[in-house]
Amino acid sequence: MRIKNMFLLVLLLLVACSPVEESVSAKAPTPTNEQADAEDLQAKILKVSTDLPYDSNWWVVSRDTNTMTIHVEAENIESVLFWVAPTGTETWEERELIGYDIDGSDGWSLSWEFGNRKFHDHIAVQALGMDGRTLANESINVHTLEE
Repeated sequence: MRIKNMFLLVLLLLVACSPVEESVSAKAPTPTNEQADAEDLQAKILKVSTDLPYDSNWWVVSRDTNTMTIHVEAENIESVLFWVAPTGTETWEERELIGYDIDGSDGWSLSWEFGNRKFHDHIAVQALGMDGRTLANESINVHTLEE
């Protein structure tokens, strides 16, 4: 079981770090029944949230907070990667893997103890599909409250 988990983690990291993005044609062909079934099995992130207060598109970290739990509602997922990256343009290369979840039986989440870190960052969530081919991405904004 441990070897399977390590293999899955390596596979997740390779997929997540891939710089290749597929382009979407403006005029997509009508899907066949087989293609429609495959689309029903694609990775989907429905919602990302935390246990922090929310204000104006930002999850707010107060100065006395040193942990957060990130919750993901998703469909057709085998595992989820959690990253932190600075805000701004072209900062994906500066991201840091903060954890992963490979057991969705209790929901997809990560409890992260970050200490006294100050935030003005994105938390990026990548979900690897059960089909082994699809990857869903979503992010939230996190900011430390200036008091």
